[in-house]
Amino acid sequence: VEPYSAFNAALNIFNDGLISQPDRVNTRQVIYYMTDSDPKFNPGPLTQFKASQGIIIVNDFLEKGVIERPGLKELALDGYYFTDIEDNYMSTIRLFGKANCYCRPDTGKDPYPGWSTDPASKASGGCFHAAPIGVPFARTRSNCDDFGGGLIASIHDERKAQFVQQLMNASATKSDYFWIGYSKSYAGLSSWEDQWADTYANWDTDAGEPSSAQ
Repeated sequence: VEPYSAFNAALNIFNDGLISQPDRVNTRQVIYYMTDSDPKFNPGPLTQFKASQGIIIVNDFLEKGVIERPGLKELALDGYYFTDIEDNYMSTIRLFGKANCYCRPDTGKDPYPGWSTDPASKASGGCFHAAPIGVPFARTRSNCDDFGGGLIASIHDERKAQFVQQLMNASATKSDYFWIGYSKSYAGLSSWEDQWADTYANWDTDAGEPSSAQ
């Protein structure tokens, strides 16, 4: 399907099925193109769509050595043109999370905006819930999965560390102990639950951190 036909089809879906909900008052319409075809059409309607707070994400499947396609880059909203996204679930979820991301108010989860100041992305860094340690690490992992398909919190920068600390301090249980999503495998390799690799660390080494999950 060429881009303009896909755009019109998306608008029909929005008009037929988009329902406003109280917890999503800032929800924006999002169109996600995965293509390697440079569009040749009048961009006027798409420009108007973006000007009205619509989001157009473009994943340009570039082969090695191929330059960016200017038509596809122009098609995407600023900051939403990508050439290096592999075909994996989490990358796609993060793209949509950047465009629209909320925590349902009935779940007891707090939104973390990360570095975003966009009102439609107030939970672009995820939805979090503080629960006292209480159970072993493996059980906590399964509890998070049962609680809306979540993961034990992974922390990759000081801003997020402070946010998580505030959640723990505000927890009704006032517990001093919470798991975070960092553990060591039987092979002796440590990793975060979300599988991100980074260099951020703020362990209390005097207290023996990071300690082994039990």
